[in-house]
Amino acid sequence: MEQLELADLLTLQGRSVVLMPSDASARQCRERIAQLRGSHDQAFIETITVMPLDQWFAELWDASFPAKQVLRPIQLLALARDIIESSPYFPENCLNSMAIARQFVDAFQLHAQYRLSSDRDYYLFSQEYQAFYHWQQAMQAKLDEQQALSAQQLPSVLLPLLADGNLDLPDQLILSTELQLSPAASHFIEQCAAVLPIKQLAIGGFNATPRFQSAAQLTQECEALVAWLADYLSAEGEHANKLLAVLVPDIRQYQPVLQAVLQRQLYPSDLFPSAETQPREPWLFDGSETLLSYPLIKSAWDLISLAPKALPLEQFSRILRSRFVRGWPEARSIRARLDLRWRDRLGPETSLKSALALARKMEQAEPGVSDFLHDLAALLKTMPVAQLPSEWVRFFDQLLLSAGWPNVDDNDSVVEQCRRGFSQAMDVFRALDRQLGAVSHDSALSWLQHILSTKRFAVSRDWRCPVRIMQYDDALGLRFDAVWIMGLDDGALPRRVEPSPFLPLELQQGAGLEDSDPSLCLRRDRRLLNSLLASAPLVMISHCRESDVGSPQGPCSLLPSWQEEEARDIGNRYKVAGTVAMPAYDEVRAIDPSQRDSIRGGTGLFKEYASSPFFAFLKYRLNLREFPQAAEGLDHRVQGILVHDTMQHVWERLKSKAALDVLNSVQLETLVRDCCELALQGPEFNVARFGESLLNIEKERVIRLVCSWLEEKEKQRLQDFEVIAVEQLIETKLAGIPLRLRMDRIDNVGGKRLVIDYKTGTINGRSLNVDSLTEPQLPIYALVAASSEFGSTSGVDGVMLAQLKSPEDLAIHMRSNWANSVVAKRPDKENDVDSPEKWHAELDAWSTALQGMAEGILAGNIAHDYSQDYGRSFSQFLLPLLRDSIDLEDAE
Repeated sequence: MEQLELADLLTLQGRSVVLMPSDASARQCRERIAQLRGSHDQAFIETITVMPLDQWFAELWDASFPAKQVLRPIQLLALARDIIESSPYFPENCLNSMAIARQFVDAFQLHAQYRLSSDRDYYLFSQEYQAFYHWQQAMQAKLDEQQALSAQQLPSVLLPLLADGNLDLPDQLILSTELQLSPAASHFIEQCAAVLPIKQLAIGGFNATPRFQSAAQLTQECEALVAWLADYLSAEGEHANKLLAVLVPDIRQYQPVLQAVLQRQLYPSDLFPSAETQPREPWLFDGSETLLSYPLIKSAWDLISLAPKALPLEQFSRILRSRFVRGWPEARSIRARLDLRWRDRLGPETSLKSALALARKMEQAEPGVSDFLHDLAALLKTMPVAQLPSEWVRFFDQLLLSAGWPNVDDNDSVVEQCRRGFSQAMDVFRALDRQLGAVSHDSALSWLQHILSTKRFAVSRDWRCPVRIMQYDDALGLRFDAVWIMGLDDGALPRRVEPSPFLPLELQQGAGLEDSDPSLCLRRDRRLLNSLLASAPLVMISHCRESDVGSPQGPCSLLPSWQEEEARDIGNRYKVAGTVAMPAYDEVRAIDPSQRDSIRGGTGLFKEYASSPFFAFLKYRLNLREFPQAAEGLDHRVQGILVHDTMQHVWERLKSKAALDVLNSVQLETLVRDCCELALQGPEFNVARFGESLLNIEKERVIRLVCSWLEEKEKQRLQDFEVIAVEQLIETKLAGIPLRLRMDRIDNVGGKRLVIDYKTGTINGRSLNVDSLTEPQLPIYALVAASSEFGSTSGVDGVMLAQLKSPEDLAIHMRSNWANSVVAKRPDKENDVDSPEKWHAELDAWSTALQGMAEGILAGNIAHDYSQDYGRSFSQFLLPLLRDSIDLEDAE
């Protein structure tokens, strides 16, 4: 076969077709031909067509005015799934028929590509082979019935047309040396050789000596790459208009780490932002994105997947706050408040009807807050039970139109491309009418989601991206100015053998199917590696010495001899000169004395400040809140309210230990049950939200918990007591900060006053220590009670934390001027606060600590210890700055 160089194409007469292994290699070949020819003779380009092999077969078929339609892969998948699910070979315990259907379709395509035998005798030796034989016969019958075929069957069905001279063939056919032909395609090309000349195109490779580096782990490997890229891109004059490739074995594994390192450490000089230009990343991940990964398409998906049934509250929240529906940005503030209302009063799943019912109060003040949702609700009432995919597409279009999607400028290039891609995906779904027939809404969404999540899509950029990041196989047939091959360890190449489970292994190996035999797989991977090594004049290779789980890895065994270089640390590549004044303390503007009376937060403000002054600033001065997340069942706040209210009603009736002691277990449970049922009448316990069954379960839990507390702790107290106050509200000031205090309970114990605070979580006695004061609530009660503002009393004599977490986890921590506990416990320790002297010393220490907190709050201290794990973050809520107007009381 005659071999041509790229420049030889310029001398060819007539019409030529050049076949390449992929769309990317075909596009690059066209660009190189145009550069060789120049721009003065555009007619030349029309005489040479460069395309992938599969596209040429499709064009030959379309030009022959065929009676049969070539089906897309998803159309084959739809046929296959129906055949498999109705087959006696489909296992009854299978949970996912789609996975089996995919494997069958792959096997069906391989059967055609490799011209495998259909002799039944080959398919008798396993249940999988027998299933494939029958499914393949049924699939072919379906295709014949619908006058259709698969793309891999084209070479065979084109042969009769070729023999009859009914194909529009070029004057010469040119095959890239990188092109690998299946047996069916190879046979067709051999038959073409009888009627037209076949030539080979040598793409031209480089004989570079690879340079090798190894790194400890993935992050270090990415940092070594970025150091090299930064050096290469910084030489602007020498490397202008160069194309660099970063090749990885699995782009899903490498993209998150590589993206982070690139964004953090790669800053070419032309990317520095200025008044004239914006920073634009010079890299592009090829083939890593799908349509469903773009926010505009995600918003459309949320809208078209609406249904009259219960759906996740998070979906309604995303729709309400979306910038891609009408009413944004004008109504975004009121919609944010409505979202907070939903999250506070609805469960994790709800219906659109329930969500709109909660919006009525806000709609009276702001009519436009949810008008588009009412339009959507009206459309959903007309949703049919089942219809054709094309009819579902029309219904989805109505939903999107009713919501005002996409609510952005049509001149935006990104929006235009996303809408075009979404329209193409809808066209693919519309084409499933004959294969699927009438389907339900859930089934329609399932197929559409498959299309959106598998369709490769990338927005074209209007700036140059000299760095292309792609997988090994996607780079086959491409040429670059420099290449870095990452992850080339002994696990990347050679790859493991994965034969099709539906095709007899003997047939696969006999036909040369590469995934069926280790030697064939090794030959394929060696050919791939040689192509990658010859793809650029400069080739860098790297691998990690350790995997993600810490197992050792060696370099690829297929590599030629190499000499390892030492990996360089990228360091700080750019420095900015200037003087930065760092304050000694993190502070914001102090609170003006005239505004101190408006400070809200109570003891919760001090507790938050003790945890982090910065969080206290966000919550009580900026009035920010952590965004509420709907939870299954009752959240901890609601559970705590039920316990507190039940205990309040219990002691309002009993009032003393003497009254408690006379009750037996049955009488005590009856009393607690009545009190718990009374507490459940509060507004927090919405039966419509939580359901009667869940509230009954919680009621029984609380009854058991409170009864256990009363039996095991209150009845066992060493001294008689009288409850003189429950849920007592006191308004006062501490160090100039106004407080509204609500004390759970105050006991009179032999003339001494004990303040009790219920905790439904775990208590820690150290939380009252001055050096780690994270529970300032009781110390504040004690200090306020000791002041003259506390009515006519002379203060309190002790404080007690009461842990009511579960019947098996009850605890007491007490500090007072006469005892270290109200129940019998271990012998006193030397540091227990159980005497007047220790109690007064404790009060003085608390006073000093709380005075310091108050001064920091008023002065605007926002220090934050970043070394601590606080288990939460306000960062995701700073952008919308969601605020509410609720007067905050004590954070219980």
